[in-house]
Amino acid sequence: MKASSDTLSKIKLLPLAVKLYAGVYLGMGATLCVLLSYIWSNRLDYSFGYLVPFFALYITYDRLPKIMAYFSEPPKEGAKSPKIACVFCDLIFGAAMLFGLIGYVFFAWLFYLSQNRGTPAFVITFCFCFISLAMAYFASETNIGGEKKSLVERLRFVSWFIFPCFIWIVAVPTFGAVEEKISLTLLGIVADVVYHFMDFLGYIVTLRGNVIEFPSGSVGVADACSGIRSLTACLFAGSFLAAAMLNKLWKKIALVLLSMVFAFFNNILRALFLSFWAYENGADSIGGFVHDAAGYFVLAMTVIGLLIMVAIFQINPVPKEFREPRK
Repeated sequence: MKASSDTLSKIKLLPLAVKLYAGVYLGMGATLCVLLSYIWSNRLDYSFGYLVPFFALYITYDRLPKIMAYFSEPPKEGAKSPKIACVFCDLIFGAAMLFGLIGYVFFAWLFYLSQNRGTPAFVITFCFCFISLAMAYFASETNIGGEKKSLVERLRFVSWFIFPCFIWIVAVPTFGAVEEKISLTLLGIVADVVYHFMDFLGYIVTLRGNVIEFPSGSVGVADACSGIRSLTACLFAGSFLAAAMLNKLWKKIALVLLSMVFAFFNNILRALFLSFWAYENGADSIGGFVHDAAGYFVLAMTVIGLLIMVAIFQINPVPKEFREPRK
């Protein structure tokens, strides 16, 4: 209780700009949730979007001690940055905020006129991500005492908000043409793998596009494998685990990349299982429970694989007696 009251008292001492940026982030995030809730409710492949605001807030809350320490501590001695580098970053983040706000307002107005949740929803979310990151940069300029922080310190502060800012982009469909192209590419690869594997085992199969034909019927790989659906859900899971459980940047990037690899590999296993099931029991048999259970299997196996990788990444090869104490 005392720690919570101390944190609350420190929050009250934060610069006004920090409180303003936090309020804008929460307000824009709430507006975005209202806009995207229709997509999350009507598209099963993006239903995990309801978790995004809670996970973003959780990661921010988890890093609150580091955030408060940043604003409470004086700037590090000898950490001055070249003026040209500071101006360059100011221009980059300033442009991100300016053009982000223009895009956000314009496409919000376009959505109001057309009620089209396709392109406007993606662009609004995209702009929100960059606006949020830019606000984190400008909020980090000074500490509670008004002392200016160095550029290195500010960029490190901004890095703490990459997940809360950019995880939103995973929970919204991209442009229809782009999403369709990615999905067709994934489906084509999966269909080719399934066909050659079944043909190698001696099954009578024929591949026509993304459709695998059996003696008793045919199955579109899109019916057996959702492609981009599993990829987005597993990418979300991998991003959250990386942000919550790992501290090194290269480990976080590796885990996010592994989430996509695991999703693709497990999706192939799912497509193989459903294709064998359809071969033996008919194409209509893979609907309903069998299809959904196979989908949940992909997500569960990916999460298990990621948790194993997290445990491996957390192994320290240096014996305890030789480790340097954490500062």
